[in-house]
Amino acid sequence: MTTPAPTPDAPADTRTRLLDAAEHLFARDGFAGTSTRAILQAADQRNESALQYHFGGRNGLVAAIHARRIEQIEALRRPRLEALLAEPGPLAVRDLARVQFGAMAELAGADPGFVDYLRALGELATLPRAAFAEFIARLDIAPEGTTARRRVAHAFGHLPPATRRRRLELARRFAFTSLSHWAREEGAFTGRSARAFVDDLAQMVDAMITAPTSEG
Repeated sequence: MTTPAPTPDAPADTRTRLLDAAEHLFARDGFAGTSTRAILQAADQRNESALQYHFGGRNGLVAAIHARRIEQIEALRRPRLEALLAEPGPLAVRDLARVQFGAMAELAGADPGFVDYLRALGELATLPRAAFAEFIARLDIAPEGTTARRRVAHAFGHLPPATRRRRLELARRFAFTSLSHWAREEGAFTGRSARAFVDDLAQMVDAMITAPTSEG
């Protein structure tokens, strides 16, 4: 009895190829500058319904790209957050930022696909406020992250609520832009310069959020 030859295009393989192709094109040409046809061609898909079948459309594809990378980030970030929360006393904003950026940099140092993701991520910094907040909500899914944010709240408790919200949003936009710029200019996050960049970025985000204000 002969074993049937495997189909050359199993569904899981098709889905992964579409994700990889879209991520690479988004990094190169931007979300708006990448057509659905270009994604299908780059993924070697002749059937134009493939994207609809696997993701329900273009928006579903973008959401799946984020979900895949956020899952990777979370796998590295969660144990580091747990270790951070085990330390007594208050936490600094830079401590939490180092965990977040460090996980992303480590992934970019090992996975060229994650570098593409970071290159594309800079475009998110220009999203309207509601869409940006929706992405942040997807990123901040771990309960440890919520606990850590409560532990660092003392660092900017002196700020009026409106100022606090504005600074948190702008600091996040700045961080994504900075990570994306490094990925575009330097490629992989490896070596001493990359570690220094991550540390400096965490320090800058800390300063942006906790600086004194003249508002009453």
